[in-house]
Amino acid sequence: MPRLESDQWGLITDTALREPVSITRHGRPALIVTSVQDYQALQLLKYNQLKADIKEGLNDLEKRRFSSKSVNDLIAEGKARRKARKPDGNA
Repeated sequence: MPRLESDQWGLITDTALREPVSITRHGRPALIVTSVQDYQALQLLKYNQLKADIKEGLNDLEKRRFSSKSVNDLIAEGKARRKARKPDGNA
């Protein structure tokens, strides 16, 4: 397994403190190295979106805006709608 020399790792970390660094594997993005501040900001965005989604779901329940259909029924309906939208009718 290839190893990074300390000066290479130093360059990656110095750059990551300023902007995210993409590391590829076999020519495809595999990892992102970023600063702790950027990581924490992303986590906060995810947390705030989750809170908003939960609040919206609770509001829907309170106003009785929900379906009594099973998850499987909803998935089947979605597949049927998608199939109906395709010009050739193939899924």
